[in-house]
Amino acid sequence: MAAGPALALLEQSRQCLAQAYAAELATVRFVASQDAAMRAAAALVARQGRRGPQDLWPLLALHTPELGEWADFFALAAVRRQEVESHARRVSVREADDLLRSAEIFLGLVTSALGMPSGEPVGHRLVAARESA
Repeated sequence: MAAGPALALLEQSRQCLAQAYAAELATVRFVASQDAAMRAAAALVARQGRRGPQDLWPLLALHTPELGEWADFFALAAVRRQEVESHARRVSVREADDLLRSAEIFLGLVTSALGMPSGEPVGHRLVAARESA
């Protein structure tokens, strides 16, 4: 895969982080943070030539073992996201903020692993969020 598509996915990840920072609802922050992590992981997996509808997190762990714990963490977050989106579970502001910080760290690790420029630091102010009603 050329650097262009990987850079595009990393930029999309940064945009998702910006949305997470600006989100006023914990659920929106949680989902945007998960999206940011998925796009970062997709950049790394796609760069390794993996395409298709395979599950992203096991592929990441298989082909980038040093990020295996991150893959496990975000796979669990993906399950939580499904529960949140189906209204089977509520997400707290703390949980959403923790996922945001983790996604930001993960993006940095992926960017470094790809040998890509770090881009502009997110540097956004975290908007005070509230739990969804």
